[in-house]
Amino acid sequence: MYRFAVCDDDFFYRRQLARMLRSFAPWQKSGCRVDCFSEAERLLAECEACRYDAVFLDVQMPRMNGLEAARRLRARWPELPVILVSAFCEFAPEGYELRVYRYLRKDRLDQCLGPCLEDLLAQQLAPCTLELPVDGEICQVNLVRVESLRLDGHTVEFHFVDNTPPLPCRMSLARLETLLAGRPFLRTQRGFLVNLHQVQRLRRYEFILRSGRRVPVGERRYGQVRQEYLEWQARFEEWSARL
Repeated sequence: MYRFAVCDDDFFYRRQLARMLRSFAPWQKSGCRVDCFSEAERLLAECEACRYDAVFLDVQMPRMNGLEAARRLRARWPELPVILVSAFCEFAPEGYELRVYRYLRKDRLDQCLGPCLEDLLAQQLAPCTLELPVDGEICQVNLVRVESLRLDGHTVEFHFVDNTPPLPCRMSLARLETLLAGRPFLRTQRGFLVNLHQVQRLRRYEFILRSGRRVPVGERRYGQVRQEYLEWQARFEEWSARL
């Protein structure tokens, strides 16, 4: 299921955009949840506990405007797609200086939102999605929202960043590592993998995640895990600095 946040102090546009997001045909099968906020401060607080696939921000809002909220979101989560929505074009240059994903006019949402969502799905969301066999059906799992994985025999449990229950899937470790090749997941010991984007820090023999949960690191693998984590962190910080 994809998860989005809409922040707009205008109830009419907030409801309209949420409705349009939920009705977007390509993700009717996988599902879509939209959380709505009337203040940017509440959105930013919620983002600390919940991982969104994209955030839609009105530009003109009281207290904290959308540009400042976008600036904070980009600094904290540089990989998060931020879409600015406004009734005016004058803020577009500043928005693109912040490297937002799109800048949409409110009076043209009917024409512009569909292509924006299609690009978002193709460029940002679909490459992060795995199709997995679960109870005889194919389930789509968005890896961005996966916090860690635990292997027990031939069953892999996907643990998510929010309160979604763990998802069990019949799969071998070799198959799992093949599916995750090139993605920011690191095996900490034989039965555990961690999403490096969810790591707050590495402590001896364990990762501390943003949620406060811990993932153990095997004693024999600690040196290799630490080296791979530091190399990934250096690459990610270099990439973030270019944004």
